[in-house]
Amino acid sequence: MTGKTRRRSKLIVLPIALALSVSPLIPNGTPRAHAFEAADAKTAIEAYNNAFWDASAKYFWKTSKHDGYQDFWVEAELWELVMDAYQEATDPELKAKLRTQIDDVFDGAVAKYGQDWTNNTFNDDIMWWAMASTRAYQITNDAKYLERAEYYFNYVYDTQWDDEFAGGGIWWKSDDRTTKNACINFPAAEAAVFLYNATGNADYLDAASKIYRWGKTMLTDGNGKVFDRIETQNGPIQGATHYNQGTFIGAAVGLYQITGDEVYLDDALKGATFTKEQLVDSNGLLRYEGPNGDLKGGKTILVRNLGYLQKAVNASSESKYKTFAEGYNEWLAFNTDMAWNNRNAANLVDSNWAGQQLSGTFESWSSAAAVQALTSLEPQDAEHLEYAVKNPYNKVEAESFNIVNGPGMEGSIEGSLQLGGIQDGYYAAYKNVDFGSGQGASGFIARASSGTGGGQIEVRLDALDGPKAGTLNVEGTGGWNNFMDAVTLLKDDQGNTSHVTGKHDVYLLFKKTNDSYLFNLNWFKFTKTDPTKTDAYAKLQAENFASSDGLSVNSSGQFADGIHNNAYASYKDIDFGSGAAGVTVHVASGNKGGSIEVKLDSLDGPTAGMIEVPAMGSWNNWVDVTSIIDDSLAVGVHDVYLIFHGADGSDYPCNLDWFTFSQIKGTARDAYGKLEAENFTNSVNVGTENGGNQTYLAGVYGPNNPYAMYNYVDFGDAGPTQFHVQAASATSGGTIEARIDGINGPVIATAEVSGTGGWQTFQVFDGTIKAAAPVTGKHLVYLLFKGNDWLYNFDKFTFGASSVFTAPTLPPDPVDDGVPPGEVENVQFTRDNSKLAVQWDGPYALDGDVVRLTLLQSGQQVGEAAEVKRGVQSAVLSGIEADQSYTLVISAADKSGNVSAGITVEIPAVPVYSLTANGSKLEEGAVLEDDAFLSFQAGDGKTAIRSASLAFDGKTYDGTKLSIELAGHLGAKAVVIAVEDAAGNKLQKTVRIQVKTSTGSMSKLVDRYKASGEVGKSLASQLSASLKQAQHHLDKGHRDQAIKQMQDFMKQLDKAKSGDLKAPAKAVLNVDAEALIAGWEK
Repeated sequence: MTGKTRRRSKLIVLPIALALSVSPLIPNGTPRAHAFEAADAKTAIEAYNNAFWDASAKYFWKTSKHDGYQDFWVEAELWELVMDAYQEATDPELKAKLRTQIDDVFDGAVAKYGQDWTNNTFNDDIMWWAMASTRAYQITNDAKYLERAEYYFNYVYDTQWDDEFAGGGIWWKSDDRTTKNACINFPAAEAAVFLYNATGNADYLDAASKIYRWGKTMLTDGNGKVFDRIETQNGPIQGATHYNQGTFIGAAVGLYQITGDEVYLDDALKGATFTKEQLVDSNGLLRYEGPNGDLKGGKTILVRNLGYLQKAVNASSESKYKTFAEGYNEWLAFNTDMAWNNRNAANLVDSNWAGQQLSGTFESWSSAAAVQALTSLEPQDAEHLEYAVKNPYNKVEAESFNIVNGPGMEGSIEGSLQLGGIQDGYYAAYKNVDFGSGQGASGFIARASSGTGGGQIEVRLDALDGPKAGTLNVEGTGGWNNFMDAVTLLKDDQGNTSHVTGKHDVYLLFKKTNDSYLFNLNWFKFTKTDPTKTDAYAKLQAENFASSDGLSVNSSGQFADGIHNNAYASYKDIDFGSGAAGVTVHVASGNKGGSIEVKLDSLDGPTAGMIEVPAMGSWNNWVDVTSIIDDSLAVGVHDVYLIFHGADGSDYPCNLDWFTFSQIKGTARDAYGKLEAENFTNSVNVGTENGGNQTYLAGVYGPNNPYAMYNYVDFGDAGPTQFHVQAASATSGGTIEARIDGINGPVIATAEVSGTGGWQTFQVFDGTIKAAAPVTGKHLVYLLFKGNDWLYNFDKFTFGASSVFTAPTLPPDPVDDGVPPGEVENVQFTRDNSKLAVQWDGPYALDGDVVRLTLLQSGQQVGEAAEVKRGVQSAVLSGIEADQSYTLVISAADKSGNVSAGITVEIPAVPVYSLTANGSKLEEGAVLEDDAFLSFQAGDGKTAIRSASLAFDGKTYDGTKLSIELAGHLGAKAVVIAVEDAAGNKLQKTVRIQVKTSTGSMSKLVDRYKASGEVGKSLASQLSASLKQAQHHLDKGHRDQAIKQMQDFMKQLDKAKSGDLKAPAKAVLNVDAEALIAGWEK
């Protein structure tokens, strides 16, 4: 128990069928009925370290296989996890281990990467370490961590902040200034918050505020959604992710805690609310953000920062925050309890909190989030802990399992996640599946791909060995990215058609037929009717037509043959769902070939597509031919008519075995423009890679028969006359062969790629057009990569002039929507005699361009209006009279010229004052030596002053004219002045300064003290000589001698008689000497 106030335990509701599930962790599958607690956090961090920490290397393993170490930036996040666990640990032995581990993680990183990490081109990588290093200093008080933190932060902020593009912000990469990302800017703001808290240096608070204000305007929608980035060419990229939401929330909470400004806390609430409502699954559980390796552990960063917000709102007595906290705490408890409930026997939890991964490979990054939640969030009972009800008649995503044993989650070419690496005996379970009443489910569809011969799926109910509803055969599809619907009518072991009703847990047991690896599974669904003849995305057997004319079925009954010119076959009630975009036919042609026309609903119905069938010279040479389908027509349920046309009107254009449709729509592409190789619609046996500011196809190994397909390539009316590719090769290269409408379609072009001397040494290679006739219209283009070795990295291609590769990419023209941008908000202003400094948030419109500020007095404009680019978020208006009131009008305009109505801000008059240091105006962030004086004067002799004060270093001085010495006040300080004139106008201003010392300033202080009698003349001469000698050693580079000289200086102070040295002067000079020694020792 933690000793914290806990709600009374409530029953955790789960379907009764859970008692039948197989789990090595929970007896009889019964979940825990109590909240997580401190003991769980201890169990979790110990299990995590047992699985992933390499104490000898002082580094975390990347996976439980211990086959490689964690990525550089992730190691910083795992370092913070260790720190959080240390801070929350109550067991003395564990706390001591974690304290040692804090130092070990840093030492391991230094051993692996050296001390200076600024050669890393990813600015966010460096910033994660800057933030973590600051926290390590706060915990350990070891100065080396603070020194590194400041070094890393200052490097990134000073060299990577840019005002030109988007009005500010930090570039994501130092060598590729094309994008400013949330993943660098909000961590930078949060790191600056930590640095300010650690040092008191106001520069860090200014940086945090500046970065945050820019990021909030340019990288959020103003209502809690954090965008991924803003690009120089494409503008804002709006996708939201866990870790970006987290650092936005964390930076906002940190700024609120420093400033007390509730705007920041409200921002954090908006960010958390968006996350809670949008970045979750149907059960309100934080979603799984795989397969991207960086994102799948992003919940770790999110949860840590949600914990910061939890502490802030729980500490607030305001009703709106207390109301928010009630539902927020409940949601956090639900997420944490559900995650921990799904731990395996080794007490590990994958990032997919909705499911229990019993075995297989665990990743240290994706497994960190549950540990973070148990560590950072306050224990509380969840109101309800139950599995979401699943509708079996809708698509059930394979990755939405509640239990999995064996398979891993991977990215799918179809844009979602899939279960991959499936072998014999693996299984996945889906709980709380409601089949309803009535006739129930009798059909089963699984969306699968297989580069082998496939396998089987046994569908069982309520337990792994429960009643079998049926078995589905999954055939090979010709590649791991070639998806097709596998369909069956469910039958039990006695051959009776199944009719599944009621609520069940569904177990999918994967069985081997021949090969070790079976298939990838994207999704599945049940049907109330037989799907084998109506599912557009299954293999539809040609011989199963409803009607036909001019063709026959071969003697084996396995395909359509004897097909005459203009013959047809029809197929009833084909269900296209949301729309088909492509069609594939499995054909053979020993004659001239021809085409197959796809019509809908009748022989006279609309034509949805046309498949060109090449002559293949043999009736035994079966190939797949693919073509485009009009997805605006092939939607919903239709009768499909296949009409066969022979070349030149000849009979026997082809034999047809089967056909199927696909939904991957792709995007329209200009054949004569720059076509990026990595933007394929589908691919087999290739990957992508980044390097040299390029993204390209990589891992192209000829013997694997790799290829990539590009949908909707438009050749226009004339046809191509040239073909160019850009590639790089450290071997002898290979061939790129371009075909249309199938990997066996006609060859239209080839290019020979030779060695370029390196995998990132890209060159342009000129190809040859091979098409027998001009290629026109829209086609699917297949690029086949041929050779006997590792071939090349492939960057781009075109059927136009090669100059398109180097032509600049112009940003898209703004679209005039006729809608003005929203208004700015949270306007803050500061008057400083004749200047008015203004700051604001927004506008958040993606096409927002400028903010206009107009100053009015008695309805008349004063001076010129100011126009500021969106993103700058601040302006200084000059030439105003301090004792006069004004009205400020702020409006926003978008890139099309639409202008908002504007808002008005009243600017009251303020008293006149002056604040100087040694005769010069005191500026924000000024660095002053401690022999200086602050001089303050309220009023200019024209206006009566009612009251005036200056607060400095814990003491308040009253008066309209003040002089305050800085001696004895080293460090980051704030000067706060408050003035009220006789008219009731008030001014309060804070100026942050840094006070330092030097041998020069100390010499001036000695002279001052000698003149005032606080230091005797003889002693003053000795002290001055020591200071000069110390400076002489410094000038020679002999720092150790300078330290010794300053230590002698302090001895002189200690030995001085009271008559020769007054106590205040001695205290100041001692503090200065200690500060110089400490600085020199660094």
